[in-house]
Amino acid sequence: MIHYLIVSAVLHPYIFSFQVTPKFCKQYAQVGEVINKALLEYKEEVSKHLFPGPSHSPYKISSSDLDGFLSELQKLGLDKAASDAAASAEKMDHSDSPSSQ
Repeated sequence: MIHYLIVSAVLHPYIFSFQVTPKFCKQYAQVGEVINKALLEYKEEVSKHLFPGPSHSPYKISSSDLDGFLSELQKLGLDKAASDAAASAEKMDHSDSPSSQ
């Protein structure tokens, strides 16, 4: 319950807009604004495909493993997922090349 109240207060400050702190609570820090700013920055970077990037993806999948993965997706009828995964793998390959740095 406490975790829920903390996160709710941080992520939804309008719910807890009153300035009265219950007697059983102790405020250790005011982190709501910092967390909100970080979450908005994260959302923006993910939406713009800036994160995660090659520096945050140190693990490489071999060509044979990638082919097997794409094949399994297609067997499951997930053609769009297979296409997106192939495009992402291609993009990662190009971002690792010396000409893109």
